[in-house]
Amino acid sequence: MRPVLLNYYCVAAAVLVGAVAGGLAVRWLRAGGGVGGWRVVGRAAGVGFVGTAVLGAGGLLITGVDGFTLIHVAYVVGTVGVPLAGGIVLVGARGRARPRVVTAVCVLALAAVPVGVYATYVEPFWLKVDRVELALLAMGAVGAAGAADGVDGRIRIGVLADLQTTGVGDYERDAVERLLGFGPDVVVLPGDLYQFDAAVFAERAPGFARLIERIVGEVPHVYLVSGNTDTVAGLRRIVGESGARVLDNEIDTFEVRGVPVRVGGTTLFGDEVAARRMAAALVGGWPGADGVRGDGLTEDGTGGDGVTGNGAGGDGVTGDGLEADGVAGDGRDGGGQAGVRILIGHKPDAIELVRATPVDLVIAGHTHGGQVSLPLLGPPLTLTNVPRHIAAGGLHELHGTPIYVSTGVGRERGNAPQLRLGVRPSIGIIDLVPSGGGGLG
Repeated sequence: MRPVLLNYYCVAAAVLVGAVAGGLAVRWLRAGGGVGGWRVVGRAAGVGFVGTAVLGAGGLLITGVDGFTLIHVAYVVGTVGVPLAGGIVLVGARGRARPRVVTAVCVLALAAVPVGVYATYVEPFWLKVDRVELALLAMGAVGAAGAADGVDGRIRIGVLADLQTTGVGDYERDAVERLLGFGPDVVVLPGDLYQFDAAVFAERAPGFARLIERIVGEVPHVYLVSGNTDTVAGLRRIVGESGARVLDNEIDTFEVRGVPVRVGGTTLFGDEVAARRMAAALVGGWPGADGVRGDGLTEDGTGGDGVTGNGAGGDGVTGDGLEADGVAGDGRDGGGQAGVRILIGHKPDAIELVRATPVDLVIAGHTHGGQVSLPLLGPPLTLTNVPRHIAAGGLHELHGTPIYVSTGVGRERGNAPQLRLGVRPSIGIIDLVPSGGGGLG
């Protein structure tokens, strides 16, 4: 109910600010008295700024302290109130009473209307496919053997981040179908699957469960981690017995065409100590080597890589994920077989867990690419500590580790303005390919 009330409030605030600023500008222009065009523009802009600030603060009475509320009010004022003010001046002050500079500014103000329509109703639903390729030295030996046998040595990962929706509709189902059309070997959902109140969970969860079941029906390895708007418990209720797995600072291991793959998932707002121990385990030994089980633990319940089942440090691995000699494991088992290690986190900041001991790939979401990206400047707001060019989305490298940040399928909801501008939503397709030299593809 509050988001609906906030929407009406923002529109009313925008109309009020635009009408007052435009009306005062007309009065100043008609009065003349040596008031120049730029001075009128400056005064009107000052009135608009003060009005937006005051009414933005008023919006907090509806939602409580929330920066997204202020952004919401400012956005609606910018796309409704500003063009309204420009239209009032164009109609109310004609001829000599309206200097050319004022006319130019008013015409520019009207341009905010199509921008607002595009950002609200077009770009948020203009889904794209972001395809990237990453060459990994860890796949070199296996890939070469596969190529000799006429087998494609690549591993394809589908990324479906930040659906962040109140319910599953045609848009979300279409995103899943487009992703499945690329035939991924693994699908990763790095948080913010849903965004709604707990009171309606039982009503809306079945739609998400069917979506997960659809993915699992086509893809053998499906992994989720929690984000800002969902929870581990909620995701596990949705996943149920489908075969998908919610990784709560846990690791899973499997093979794709003979290549061992180890996936670790970190929980946002979870146990930080457990997350660090999981990261240490991720860069350690492989199942099948010296009695390591598929869950990353040895047969006696201790981590084969030096991390015990309850998270206590064991032989050979320090708390920062390094082996006792300070060197990270090389991702090979006792037989020298190469393997791929992937860390999934909702926020790109999860890469800090493997800063000292790089893995082969980190996959994250959260930023929505900034949701708004300005020419030459990029995204003004990313809500992460990684560099802005990385938070903006795509495949990059940080601290020696490749990191892929998805721009996400959905958009911020709740008190935030539901828009995208300069950052189209996307599904990600990451192809891991063998390399003799490693690096980004």
